[in-house]
Amino acid sequence: GLYRSRKNEEYPFEKKIYVVELYLTSELSYNDLALQEGINNPALICNWVNRFRVAGPDALRERRKGRKILMAKSPKKLSKETTSQTTNDNISKEYVKELEDQLLQLRIENAFLKEARRLRLAEEAEMKRRREL
Repeated sequence: GLYRSRKNEEYPFEKKIYVVELYLTSELSYNDLALQEGINNPALICNWVNRFRVAGPDALRERRKGRKILMAKSPKKLSKETTSQTTNDNISKEYVKELEDQLLQLRIENAFLKEARRLRLAEEAEMKRRREL
């Protein structure tokens, strides 16, 4: 059976994609797949599959955790020109990362709202059909 591990294991992006695709293409349950692949918690696979279905493979990539760096560390004894260029590069990379995270959140929210609208319309159609009978 599955044993409960006391440490939080982090799995690489490639392993997550492999496990999700294996789940989607085979008829294995989350528990069977967790046993087969050596994953301690089958709910992890469920979370990976749900995130993959909503936002695609990029949702399985690791994101930086913790507080954002407000001031970039400047290397010592470099000219002002190279320092400002590296600072600008760091700021633009952080900005792009923030935009990508925001885009992912908006995609998830959009998928949720579309599904809620679809369910509401289906319910209204069912109510209308019942009234006509």
